[in-house]
Amino acid sequence: MTLKSWVKTHSPAFAVRAYRRAAIAREYARDCRDYVRSTDWEAGSAGRSAQIDRTECAASRLILASHGLEKGATLPRARRPFGHARRRQIERILASPEQLELLPDWLVDACRIALGQHAAFNATGVICDDLTPPGPERTIAYPVERVEAFVDARHSVRSFDMSRPLERNLLVEAVRIAGRTPSVCNRRSYRAHLIDDHDSVMRALDMQNGSAGFRDRVPALFIITERRSAFIGAGERNQRWVDGGLFAMTLVWVLHALGLDTCFLNWSQPNAVTDGLRAQVGISVSEDIVVMIAVGHAARGYRVARSLPRPLNDILTIHD
Repeated sequence: MTLKSWVKTHSPAFAVRAYRRAAIAREYARDCRDYVRSTDWEAGSAGRSAQIDRTECAASRLILASHGLEKGATLPRARRPFGHARRRQIERILASPEQLELLPDWLVDACRIALGQHAAFNATGVICDDLTPPGPERTIAYPVERVEAFVDARHSVRSFDMSRPLERNLLVEAVRIAGRTPSVCNRRSYRAHLIDDHDSVMRALDMQNGSAGFRDRVPALFIITERRSAFIGAGERNQRWVDGGLFAMTLVWVLHALGLDTCFLNWSQPNAVTDGLRAQVGISVSEDIVVMIAVGHAARGYRVARSLPRPLNDILTIHD
């Protein structure tokens, strides 16, 4: 039976539902394939697929193991000895010439220091400041009213003043500060791609489906991605969207604090469109695109959507 004859034998509504379900299944199958091809348990096994970012695979496994040593001494009742399995993971990676060639020097040096201080802690019980530094004293606390005023002052802006130039250095500083965003096991595998050339911004936004009415007046654009090879196994299959979303929100708050205006632009696109954006911008095949963020200075007299918040009792549930 041909597709045309099959459609004729079913109601139009049924055919549309079936088509939509098939499209969803097709996208999920592609997502699964890409995740499986981009990640593995062992850093040393990363050569089997071209979609694996071998550097990220090795670095994230090393960070994960090192974080296990760091957090062990932060517990209120730190036990010792602890961390033997994590220690062996670090030693195995550092003993591999192939892995060392991939890893940045700052990470290798930090992990070697962690090994030394972990051994000292297990031997003496003395907590070392490099491995587990003292927490900062809380010297900043703002009144609720001031915090609420800061939050209320931030809106999605769709009318930017193109005559006011953006300082690239300020955008770079915002990313540096937002790089402190928490992530699973401190892997911090998020990445911000900055585009501040007008034509390049336009080409990227042509592929986004919510900016048609103002894309020609966006001074700069961040594309937030996650490095898929940083994640491991079935349990972490959705973690990159969580970590990438946390980073994107932190970046927007930092930009807001620096006096810049922003608009989140969702990337709710099928994989074929994502492939096109990757190729156009130069984003690795092993990076997932989480969201776009338009950045600039609001135009004089700009307006914002009302965006009613839900009532507190609709978003808060207190469990006794």
